[in-house]
Amino acid sequence: MMMQRIIRLVDHLRLFGVGLVSDPTDIVFCLALALLPAGGTVFGFSMMYWSPISPVLFVLHVLLNVRFVPRVFSRYGAIMLYPAALIVVSVYGWASIGFHVHTAFQTLVALLSGISCLISLDIAFRLKQLDWAYAIRLVVIAYWVSFGIGVLEFLAVHGHAPAITWIARRILKRNYVPNHVQFLFAEPSYVGMHVFGVLMPLYWFTKRRQVAILTLSYAFGAAAMGVGVRILIDTVVALLLWLVVAVNFHRLRDTIITIAGLGVIGIGGSVVMLRNPRVESLLANGPVNGDFSALARLFRTLAPAEAWKADWAHFLFGFGIGNLKDAIARGYGAAVQALTAMGGKPQSNEEIRLLSNPPGDHYIFTMSAYVDAISEFGILMCLVGAVLLFMHITRNGAWNKMTVCWVVLLAYLYIQFEGYAFYALWLFIWVVGTRVYGQKRDSGKQLSAS
Repeated sequence: MMMQRIIRLVDHLRLFGVGLVSDPTDIVFCLALALLPAGGTVFGFSMMYWSPISPVLFVLHVLLNVRFVPRVFSRYGAIMLYPAALIVVSVYGWASIGFHVHTAFQTLVALLSGISCLISLDIAFRLKQLDWAYAIRLVVIAYWVSFGIGVLEFLAVHGHAPAITWIARRILKRNYVPNHVQFLFAEPSYVGMHVFGVLMPLYWFTKRRQVAILTLSYAFGAAAMGVGVRILIDTVVALLLWLVVAVNFHRLRDTIITIAGLGVIGIGGSVVMLRNPRVESLLANGPVNGDFSALARLFRTLAPAEAWKADWAHFLFGFGIGNLKDAIARGYGAAVQALTAMGGKPQSNEEIRLLSNPPGDHYIFTMSAYVDAISEFGILMCLVGAVLLFMHITRNGAWNKMTVCWVVLLAYLYIQFEGYAFYALWLFIWVVGTRVYGQKRDSGKQLSAS
């Protein structure tokens, strides 16, 4: 009876999606796509400062289709082996500092699920030839739903909506409602990661108008709802890159229009940001005294950096997977002294005080992928990862204007986001590996399965 129901569901999805599901295992993949925006719910797996659902589903999809993995390995082998190399290098940190089971498990799951996102995309669209157009439609619907939830949260922030507040408190793991709009994300500042790390690149790759409309609506809607300072900065940076990608600089008229557009975006964005109270405070009082949150984030970056300065061996080879807490602890005192010397008052910041004796592993994070990676894996393995990425782009002949802008965008976005499993990087790697990069792709069936 259960199998018959599954078969009927599969047939329904075929009628709706014309190839979106080729067998029952692809239902898991569809769920992963539909839950991409759900990055901060109580139902997700805790990964540093976010709790997504989709990465776990990508892992499950790969396990259910493990027979395809060797064919994926033939195209992405070096990247798929990279986490194994990180484990080997981490032996030094584990032997010299220690091994923390819980945090090591979190990092390993994040790495595994990130790679699984890449493998799952390749299995679904290159090997199984699922319909790319309907997958895009599913993702667009999912993000419109999350945007609608944000509108409801906005009503709770600026009006009397106790029901919405009650639901948010029980569904969101780090609830900011009714003080801030956060959609379904773990943090209000993560809007840009989804809008410009996932949606905008999807538009670049597919050229589908509904993705462009969603991207712009989400970005400007979030800014209008006062989600935070970061979405303002992210929007300016992303729109500048979008213009660079869209314009043909071989035509003088287009070049002039682009330069004018860049000026308008830059000036307009600056005016909006300068009128933001947090920005005004930062400009008036400096980064160490202008904002409670900014000081705490600065400290979370500075503490591991101070540990690197004092221990070059671990800076080169890492403190070990899961040992970010040790890097923060070793640099804590020096970071306090440095910020105090700059005129700050870190000891009066409750978030910084708690870091001296964290209430739990959930409190150990930096909100920067670079700080995390260097601390856990070491600068040498980070450079190896960058080399692998550039080699991957070169081997697939994907260097062009869009590639450069996409890499710059990713490099910028991950400055304030530490999720190894987040989809932006893995989507980029997969798109480059399709070897049809830069062309308009309305359907996954157009991708080569060779």
